[in-house]
Amino acid sequence: MRYYEEIWVKLKALPAKLAATQGVSVTAPRVLHKRILKAVVKEKWLDIGYKMEIEPKHAIMYHARSGSILTFYLRQYNSNNQGCPFTEDDF
Repeated sequence: MRYYEEIWVKLKALPAKLAATQGVSVTAPRVLHKRILKAVVKEKWLDIGYKMEIEPKHAIMYHARSGSILTFYLRQYNSNNQGCPFTEDDF
């Protein structure tokens, strides 16, 4: 298992509602947050099996910081754009 893969595995294993509201938190020095973000985004990007598993939905990962705590959240949206946070007016 790769070093940051465990964060992604825990996040995608959560039920959809918990992943969107509670998420997975990591405590690390603030200087390492950028590295951790990049690594977890890469893990999501590499996980083709997860993308196929949730199809036709799409997953969007986002994060929040509070001091040294970095929390990752995952939301799933239908591919027909219902429930998507973006509208045609945003483009």
